[in-house]
Amino acid sequence: MKDHDLPAKLRHFDLMSAPGHLLRRNHQRSFDIFTRLVGDVLTRQQFALMLALGQRPGASQRDLVEATGIDKSTLKEMLGRMVARGWVERERDKADSRAWTMHLTAMGTELLLENLPKVQAAQREILAPLSEEDRATFMRCLRKLIDHDIAPDGG
Repeated sequence: MKDHDLPAKLRHFDLMSAPGHLLRRNHQRSFDIFTRLVGDVLTRQQFALMLALGQRPGASQRDLVEATGIDKSTLKEMLGRMVARGWVERERDKADSRAWTMHLTAMGTELLLENLPKVQAAQREILAPLSEEDRATFMRCLRKLIDHDIAPDGG
């Protein structure tokens, strides 16, 4: 089929104007940067989960879902693998024997602290093409898109 035979709807759809396409391309870019700087021992989701645990010792799975946005079934599988690797320990909640609380182990804390500067460098590189003003706007828009339009400093 030649270009002039394509329906107008196809000819005029611009992928570079499609937010979903641009988000996917930027997701891939951020993945590539993260992997290059951090390596493949720790994934972005594992880092987010370990950071949430480091900031919330004794957190429940529900707390971790809320803190990370990782869905419950994925989080449960991730925690199982992290427990097996010795990064996380879980114990029955003393207040509710049906629930579990999680803690980073010494090994998990060491891994998190070792990779924190690398992750911070990846975040800086992801935003590097933007001016300071554009970075603030971009971050605000990203939070707004996930209905979490609150700056980290509370403003």
